[in-house]
Amino acid sequence: MSTQRRIKQSEDKSDINISPMIDMVFILLIFFIVTTVFVDERGISADKPMPTPDSQRDEPTEPIIFRVTAAGQVVHEGNTVTISRVENIVKSGLARNREIPVIVQAERNALSGLMVQVMDRATVGGAQKISIAPVD
Repeated sequence: MSTQRRIKQSEDKSDINISPMIDMVFILLIFFIVTTVFVDERGISADKPMPTPDSQRDEPTEPIIFRVTAAGQVVHEGNTVTISRVENIVKSGLARNREIPVIVQAERNALSGLMVQVMDRATVGGAQKISIAPVD
């Protein structure tokens, strides 16, 4: 009979009490929540101009387009122009409207130095918006 009592006692003790483990998990969860550091990532701020009623009434103007060819020529409206003439073309175009953009189109295998010279001369001519685009 004594063996039967021992077996029953050992069976009773085999239950695992998991309530302390649950308490430990909750304490760890609270600890990690409290000690978490949130990273505040800063980005680049961009100031976009708001359209004004005056700018919406202005009719759209055609941009000044220069094409730099692979042969080393600068073409404006179908005519070959020199680098020194680029400045005068931009000045005359900006006399009509100060907001006209200048677009420099570059053909494949065009000289990048020539393209930079065209952009420099357009800047000297007063252009404030210069874009680079590939030839379609």
